[in-house]
Amino acid sequence: MAERPPFLWGAATSSHQVEGHQHNDWTQWEAEGRTRESSGRAADHWRLWHQDFELLTQLSLNSYRFSLEWSRIEPAPGQFDQNALAQYRAMVIRLKELHITPLITLHHFTLPLWLAQRGGLYNPDACHWFARYVNTIIQSLGDSVDLYITLNEPMVLVIMGYIMAMWPPGGHGFTRALKLINRLAQIHQTAYHTIKERQPQAQVGLAHHLIAFEPWRPHMADRATANVLHYLMNDRFIKLVGDTQDFIGVNYYTRQYAHWSRGLHPIQNRSRGVLTDMGWEVYPEGLLQVLRRVKHYQKPILITENGISTGNDALRTRYLEDHLNMVGAAQQEGLDVRGYFYWSLLDNFEWAEGFGPRFGLVDVNYETLERKIRPSAYRYRDIIRANSGNPPIIVPSMSQ
Repeated sequence: MAERPPFLWGAATSSHQVEGHQHNDWTQWEAEGRTRESSGRAADHWRLWHQDFELLTQLSLNSYRFSLEWSRIEPAPGQFDQNALAQYRAMVIRLKELHITPLITLHHFTLPLWLAQRGGLYNPDACHWFARYVNTIIQSLGDSVDLYITLNEPMVLVIMGYIMAMWPPGGHGFTRALKLINRLAQIHQTAYHTIKERQPQAQVGLAHHLIAFEPWRPHMADRATANVLHYLMNDRFIKLVGDTQDFIGVNYYTRQYAHWSRGLHPIQNRSRGVLTDMGWEVYPEGLLQVLRRVKHYQKPILITENGISTGNDALRTRYLEDHLNMVGAAQQEGLDVRGYFYWSLLDNFEWAEGFGPRFGLVDVNYETLERKIRPSAYRYRDIIRANSGNPPIIVPSMSQ
């Protein structure tokens, strides 16, 4: 029997949210006044990545999920910036030197301007363009990376950008959004095969945004609506891509409520209980629920994002403990959960909400760029150190 790989204890970031100094469809969106503020230099991770990687070692993390910025790498069609590729390669090499497994996200919401101006990922040629970009990444990094996410939260991209119009490109209607879902599945499948042709041993998946939908009332119509939402938001894309995923990536944050009268528009919270600064209900049991839902796909599971926006670090500590307890419970039930990535390593630019929400294990002073490890991060480190053996995960008491 093959030896089980070490559990991946990680944290995650995305290029636009932490690197700074971008030139993509989101910076154009910001310049048009569509966000509360502009990302600017963000956390300046593009310049300060060396010191940020030292934070990973201080926290005993053995994996780091980060995204490559397509607009940096291919600023014009078919023209690849060798300096950007060299820096990403240097980052990967440094992670390997630190014995930290890189988990590379190839697309995390942003697009090069040239592609956005051609209809974005809706363009029929997007599969070819993305495959060309991916092939370039494999040529540059493939000897040092064997764990990839092709697309981050494709359903969130569709809803926020093509239905709610809160993100670029600003909404194109429900019918076009449905067509885009199929296009994104094709883009992923093409990228999957592109990677596998060059790196058969690589593990390739997606990061799916999964919500624990529950009926507003114990009413048949509300239960039926919750089931529809589960299918459309959580299940459909996983089924669309089928076996072109070697693991199921789970991004989990909260539960929402289904009421038949609201159709496909869930209620975000009941306005009671613990809420994050984003207004999301803290519901650790929902993580176990969504993990159980993906068990039947019979694939390894990586929790590719799970985190909280809060100025109350004691709440962040409890959030980590409670959700990691759910991971342990899932493993006890036989679910093959192989990694957990807290969102986020650093405070960052939170898209339309700007710099207000604080998700980081590490506090970032946006004026001075000073980093400060939060107590919750040290608690996470202690939990990691207490779990050097085989699963299931245990969360020791603070006194241990």
